[in-house]
Amino acid sequence: MIMIIRHGQTLWNILKKKQGHKNSKLTSKGKRQGVKVANFFNQKINNLEEFKIYSSPLKRVVDYINIINKNLKKQKIKKMIIFSNQLREHKFGKWEGKTIHEIKKIFPKEFEKREMNKWNYKIPNGDSYAILANRLKKFLKNNINLEKNYIIFTHEMVSKVLRGLLLNLNHEKIINLKHDSNNIFIYNNKKIKKIKLSNH
Repeated sequence: MIMIIRHGQTLWNILKKKQGHKNSKLTSKGKRQGVKVANFFNQKINNLEEFKIYSSPLKRVVDYINIINKNLKKQKIKKMIIFSNQLREHKFGKWEGKTIHEIKKIFPKEFEKREMNKWNYKIPNGDSYAILANRLKKFLKNNINLEKNYIIFTHEMVSKVLRGLLLNLNHEKIINLKHDSNNIFIYNNKKIKKIKLSNH
């Protein structure tokens, strides 16, 4: 089993700014979402030590884990976590901190090129979906044994590509996937199940 958890809502999520490797703070809603993940663990998981836990090292994810850790009743997870740079978000390079409207205005040609070939287009000083997928293929190959249990704390685009690789989806389907901050995805027996936490 692989449980994939995206960090909670951030200020830039509300402002619809591309975050990538830059950071913005969790909102009060984002912090409450962390408490809900902890409550889910408290109610549904008897022994967290049965899971190997991996995480992106980016600050918004680390802040989220700290909130979850503080609200766990049975076992704390902080010392169990293995941080992996391979789980960092898709890098948006020169587009980070900007909205789609701003990107279209400042980088019109680059934006158009990416729209025409979203999977392969490499953002200036950033990544493409293809680069991210190669990074995550290596992560899966080197760290995941599908007969064991894992929790992965990460980002929306990483979650989309991870799930796409696990389900062997085509590029278009992967790009169109979503991962709202109030959802947890569980991969088990070649299927994905969505757990929806209350959204307030």
